[in-house]
Amino acid sequence: MVDLTLFHLHPGKKYPTLDSLNRRTSRLACYLLEWLGWYNFDVAHRLLGHYRLYQLYKKDPDRVFRTMPLSQAYILHYQSSHNVKYALSRVMSFLYSIGTLGRHYLAVEIETFNRSLIKDHAKILAKFLEDAENDFTQAFHTAMAQLKDHIFDTLPNNHIFIRFQQEYHHHHTADPHQSAPSIPSSTSTPPSGKAKGVFSKKQVLILFDLLSQTAHQDKLDLSKPNKYEAMADLFHAITGKSHSSWIEELRNYKLKDLYEFHTEGERKQLIATLTNLAEHCRKAGYRTIAALVDKKIRELEQHRRSEE
Repeated sequence: MVDLTLFHLHPGKKYPTLDSLNRRTSRLACYLLEWLGWYNFDVAHRLLGHYRLYQLYKKDPDRVFRTMPLSQAYILHYQSSHNVKYALSRVMSFLYSIGTLGRHYLAVEIETFNRSLIKDHAKILAKFLEDAENDFTQAFHTAMAQLKDHIFDTLPNNHIFIRFQQEYHHHHTADPHQSAPSIPSSTSTPPSGKAKGVFSKKQVLILFDLLSQTAHQDKLDLSKPNKYEAMADLFHAITGKSHSSWIEELRNYKLKDLYEFHTEGERKQLIATLTNLAEHCRKAGYRTIAALVDKKIRELEQHRRSEE
């Protein structure tokens, strides 16, 4: 079952038309929405589009003849027609730019992101399609985290990145001349949404927030943009992740809390993030920090019990 609130830009606000189109699962409706560019509304919708089309692909009577996992076969099948969709999207972008005196056609950005997703990052997509069979919400959050960690660190500041951060619910332009690599086995993809054994940017920020509490240092204050450049330099030096990606990460938390969540899926994802951080700190002997992380986890668990 797909939680349609995952595709709401503003949690709590009602989107009847959006939900009506997103719940369509028939072959005609899904393929029509695909070719009309509905699933290029944003990154979240692009994942939904692949999920809907994958469900239809699995009903293909010839699936029994596949000698590879269906998720990988679907991606190869999708690649075969994507060049046509990409060309149409670029033509529409050109016409839109002329008709609006230079405005950007946002759908072509998602289509370009999709070009990279099915080629350079097919492993992430395949894992999402497989895991979504059991838990769509968790698979969705994991895939979004993977896309953020694995794709955007190398990107310059652009419209797609900004939209991804605003969504969260929040992409990537790829070199259109890159060839499609073979799809590696999806079983090797780390479930945490980042490289195995490496902290995500959010985990680094949480770590520094907790360090300020244990060592009585200045509190990590992300509401002051004038400090972002220096902080990004520091975090870049520590983690090796690009300065621009750190700037975007810091801006993402300018008006919200590091431990903020809006849905049950986001709460579970935050607990998983904190649990991973606590395990590393505990094994390294930093038990005070681990204890603070454990306290945060208990607060999140208590929040769920209070709602029940």
